[in-house]
Amino acid sequence: MVLLVAVGGYLAAFGRDAVADPMTTMLLAGFVVAAVLSIVGGVREAVALGPVTLPWNVLVGSAGVLVALVVAVSTVQSLWDGGATTTQFADAALLVGCSSIAWFGVQTARDSRHVDLEASPSRTRLVAIAALAVASMVGGGLVVTVV
Repeated sequence: MVLLVAVGGYLAAFGRDAVADPMTTMLLAGFVVAAVLSIVGGVREAVALGPVTLPWNVLVGSAGVLVALVVAVSTVQSLWDGGATTTQFADAALLVGCSSIAWFGVQTARDSRHVDLEASPSRTRLVAIAALAVASMVGGGLVVTVV
């Protein structure tokens, strides 16, 4: 729902000029599709598309992968255009973030054990989760203060 509001706000702010660029149109469409997949996956147990039935986790996981892909494509486009060094640092941080969102989306779509909460997770897993959280906070702090 937040994605739909964000896309609507972007279109309201920039009007027709917002969709003049084909790349921007494609990225906005990707966000809309991801939002619809997420909403449908959140309210339906499964969706039948002809002979194939897609469970909710495939829809929600696909939405996560699509969001990561859209943000990554936008980030690569920004890097390709060549901005300031601080912008390039922020873009690199976004690409790292996109990889974790995509990984989580794939794990959700596969209904993998990697997204289950265990009653007593292993020490290695707890250390890895803590390291990822600290790295994310430090990276986010650097992006906020440098950019």
